[in-house]
Amino acid sequence: MENRVNPEPYQWKDEYTVNIGIIDEQHKKLLDIINELKVIINSNTCKDNVSDIFFQLAYLIDHYFIKEEIYFKDLEYPNSDQHKEEHKQFIERIIQFQKDLESNKPNLCLEIYNYLEYWFDEHILKYDKEAVDYLKSKGVS
Repeated sequence: MENRVNPEPYQWKDEYTVNIGIIDEQHKKLLDIINELKVIINSNTCKDNVSDIFFQLAYLIDHYFIKEEIYFKDLEYPNSDQHKEEHKQFIERIIQFQKDLESNKPNLCLEIYNYLEYWFDEHILKYDKEAVDYLKSKGVS
């Protein structure tokens, strides 16, 4: 049986808003995935539902990471390479989680949840905030 997490869903806070539509959408989608993982973990239904989590993460990567990287390249964001490397590491970690699923690793959903929560706090609330300031200085909204 998997461990449990606080069942209270994360709520979007004004402090998360960066006022760039595509980036705010990405952040809200990630928060939705984290909240969905909370439900899955607490209902002990990881095996039945984790493939949907992977599908949502693939969508997030495909639709949002790529758009962010295009913005950065087009607007010559000075930390573009570092940001792209962060995205690459995220993708590699998600691929590892998929391999862990195939090997029936215990507590996989909890591990994914912890990683996504860390990513939200570290990447989104720190790295993305810095990038947003640059994008806004270039007129992106």
